[in-house]
Amino acid sequence: MKLNKHPLRAITDEDREIYQREGAVCLRQVFDPEWINVLKPLGKRISVDGEDFGLLPSMPGRYMSRTIPEFRSLIFDSPIAEAAAQVMGSRQVRFFFDEIFAKAPHSDSKTIWHADRMGWPVTGVMVPSLWLPLGGVAAENSLEFIVGSHNQDVPYWLFSPNARQMIKPEDRISHPNEQKLRADPNNEFKSYAMEPGDLLIVHPWTLHFSSGNSADDWRIALSVRMFGDDIRWKPRPDCVNLAGVSFDEMIEGEAPQGPLFPLLWSDKGESDGDSQFPTGFATNWSANRKKDVNEDKLFQQLLKSNG
Repeated sequence: MKLNKHPLRAITDEDREIYQREGAVCLRQVFDPEWINVLKPLGKRISVDGEDFGLLPSMPGRYMSRTIPEFRSLIFDSPIAEAAAQVMGSRQVRFFFDEIFAKAPHSDSKTIWHADRMGWPVTGVMVPSLWLPLGGVAAENSLEFIVGSHNQDVPYWLFSPNARQMIKPEDRISHPNEQKLRADPNNEFKSYAMEPGDLLIVHPWTLHFSSGNSADDWRIALSVRMFGDDIRWKPRPDCVNLAGVSFDEMIEGEAPQGPLFPLLWSDKGESDGDSQFPTGFATNWSANRKKDVNEDKLFQQLLKSNG
């Protein structure tokens, strides 16, 4: 079955205005629901069953598009890139990376309030998080954000694996306390109930949060990151790592390009396709690999509580 490559409905001026004003927007019915029917079983096999799809042992919930054809198709053949570009007002978009987040039924595990900005080794604001739930999500189980918080120029200290091994510099601020945020009458909180085919686009500076999952089924969502026109490399030691490219290759001031960052959409109708995009990783590991127990437990906790 041929699935839609372009948004099922036009991205409107209102969509763009909401994103610019509030720091996030929910695009209704961008995807044919068949996309979700294809991806949802795979999402469960990865995050619930722990099936081995050849993903990195250290990051089993990331880079699915490198080894799983259906996730690769989502990146290169779905409307997600065009929708992101049109909401941001970008003339083109390039791929950054993809990951999956899951919360168990009746989970009370929370994700702290945070902004994604300082996790990325770049400058610029056109690097949104594109959140695609693989099923219906009630508002109380969805991502919650503070309206307009993307207008605050605050370089928070992110909880990336690299940052957790470092001492926080004095000029970086820890992420805000939830109780203080809730108590501030100036903060406006918002979350969307979402149906299969909806797409939430979150500005990288927007403070957002995820509560537990009160539903009877797993809440599984895909998060895709892309680069727009204003993005330039600026690697820092506390940023997240990206499989296949070192900080040495992120030449400060240069725009991301190359096989790992293919052009997905442009207003001129240009794209790179996936012929040069990796179909695996630059390393191998033993079938009976041994993991550090503490690190593995930490990652599994983050995998099932983030997003």
